[in-house]
Amino acid sequence: MTSLDLTILSRLDELKQQCHELCDIEKELVTRGPKTGMTGEFFSSIQLWKERSLHQVLESLDKAGVASIDNHIEAMEHHEKAAKDLFELTRGCLIRTWDGINLVLDGFADDLADLVDNIVTSSLEEQGLIHEKVVKDLKDENQKLTRTCQDLENTKSSLEERLESLENTSDAGGDAILCNKLRLRIQHLVIRQRELSTELENAARERVKHRRELEKTRSQLAESRKSLALTRAMHDKETRQLAAMINLNHSQVAQILETSRNATDSKRHQESLERFDPLSGCTIVHLTPVSPPHKPPGSPPFTSHRRASSPILASPNYQTQFCSPPTSKF
Repeated sequence: MTSLDLTILSRLDELKQQCHELCDIEKELVTRGPKTGMTGEFFSSIQLWKERSLHQVLESLDKAGVASIDNHIEAMEHHEKAAKDLFELTRGCLIRTWDGINLVLDGFADDLADLVDNIVTSSLEEQGLIHEKVVKDLKDENQKLTRTCQDLENTKSSLEERLESLENTSDAGGDAILCNKLRLRIQHLVIRQRELSTELENAARERVKHRRELEKTRSQLAESRKSLALTRAMHDKETRQLAAMINLNHSQVAQILETSRNATDSKRHQESLERFDPLSGCTIVHLTPVSPPHKPPGSPPFTSHRRASSPILASPNYQTQFCSPPTSKF
């Protein structure tokens, strides 16, 4: 008997035991005169019926004019006897019912156990037959393969003996030479195959290594692209800020130049006089303030033959320029 059968039987026994305990408890409650539960409610309803019936009979006797106490007592005794008989009949009916239920449960449990036993037994027998058939087929196949392998081994041995005899024969002809060449070629191919297998394994490891390096490079490239984008954004921002600062400086410089130009135009014009200093070898420029000439109305504009100085160079009294001494022309 398997563990499944034992489990099923134990569950059935447990169910039967619980049913017996329940029926025994109800029977004991009925025997003792229960006060609670379903049987208690049933007997309470019978007691209530008895009291109501007795009350109605007594009222009927009073209405009929029978005022004798003996009649009342006799009616009460009849009702009490009827209620007692009803209680006994009900108790016996319940006891017989529970006994019948116990018998039915026992029979059902036995039938169910037999049914489960038959089902499991038949299933096990079927599985056993299938298993035996499979084992038999596998054994037959194993014997066939063993015989085939033995035949192949015999054929291989005979071929090896024949080849060896051909190689050892001096006048074997070209077949033995061809066999020797083929054998050497096979040995060379086997060695080459092993070398290629080793190279293939090394290449596979290198491929895995390169793939890891490629993934690492890709991740670094992605990080570099992110850094480049951030740098470009910062560069564009700084460029815009510098452009704004340069534009502001240009506007300020233009404003300063405009102010300086306006201030210079309001001052007197100055002229420069140049002379060569032979000791220092430099040309010395003297800035001399000159009053603008008074021109009559309608006269052409006056043009000075002397070189005018720049407004920026007009602030000092003189300016020194380093240059080479003049050369005389012959």
